[in-house]
Amino acid sequence: MKFILPLLVLLAAAASAGTPKYSPVGGALAVPVSQDNAYFRNPANTAYDYWNLSGFYIPQTTGASCSAASVAMALNALLSARRERGDEEENITEGKLVEKVSGIPWKSLVSEEGADGKHGLTLAQLAAASKEALAAYGAVEFSVSSVTVSSQSAAALESFRRALAGSERNPQDIMLLHFAQDALTGAPGGPFPHISPVGAYDEKTRRVLIFDVDRQWYEPYWAADVQVFKAMAVKTEAFGCGGYVLIKTGN
Repeated sequence: MKFILPLLVLLAAAASAGTPKYSPVGGALAVPVSQDNAYFRNPANTAYDYWNLSGFYIPQTTGASCSAASVAMALNALLSARRERGDEEENITEGKLVEKVSGIPWKSLVSEEGADGKHGLTLAQLAAASKEALAAYGAVEFSVSSVTVSSQSAAALESFRRALAGSERNPQDIMLLHFAQDALTGAPGGPFPHISPVGAYDEKTRRVLIFDVDRQWYEPYWAADVQVFKAMAVKTEAFGCGGYVLIKTGN
């Protein structure tokens, strides 16, 4: 999601001017999964999140609905992947998801019109919406936690890496990132606060695969975990610092 719609115009202009997609940021380069997928061809890597999410990979439907697309993907992956389903069971969609949550004006916030001049969700709102949505869709045992990345300390980075590694090994959780998208992709004109799920974490190379729901412009891409960490720490007036939400189901 890009909360500010004029970015579409900026990106189109940048593309016509020859700006490469996934431009290096601070010396680091995001790499599309189509160019680097060896991690998923190694049988030693179970990659639970990648396979659970990939079947439910959807695009955001408005310029502000990355939160709804991300949570819909996460809930589909956690509640529907790897189990037999009845023919009458539907996948969770953005439109029906936001109707289930009343604690925040989610439907308005992800619309083109916005709510009281605001578009998109803060990290705290993302966690609250995820929790309410899980209950609404019948999850019995679940937890939702969030971590704000307001410090770029070594200890905070290591904590993030432990969370990524733990999530990669657990088929019953999904991590959502609240980050400055341009800090990873090099898109001009930022910062652009954005939300998308983590698709995988390669602990050996310390790279994060982001299932970017901004599918008009991107495919999934790898980025260095330290670069992702810095992207979450970007502070904006409307959203403050970003961070990550961990959604877990089961015991």
